[in-house]
Amino acid sequence: MTYLTIILLVLITLVILVVAAVILAAIVVDFRTGLSVREAIAQRVKYLRLDKMLAKRNIKREDYLHTESVTNIENQIRNCESCSVIKQCDEALKEGSPADLGFCPNDEAFESIAKKSDSIMK
Repeated sequence: MTYLTIILLVLITLVILVVAAVILAAIVVDFRTGLSVREAIAQRVKYLRLDKMLAKRNIKREDYLHTESVTNIENQIRNCESCSVIKQCDEALKEGSPADLGFCPNDEAFESIAKKSDSIMK
């Protein structure tokens, strides 16, 4: 091997290491950003009837936030915030009330989530 070949190999190795370091840094930043977005969404969900509706359906908030896409959660939050059956929702969410929750605009989504949760548990 000539000195030129060795120098080229060292340079190529350095370039690969720099690219790998940049990619790793980007992954870490994306991970942290994702966590902060999920934490912000968790706070929004926590203060809505959505949180109680999840509990009523035996869906853990942490599982919900982990398995659902941010887009789906945002849609469900919007549905909850613009809900027109608040009184019916409050009645249904009272402890000990019957579990007929079909009126909820997020009913289909929650049913799907509950089925996913059940299949994960098995």
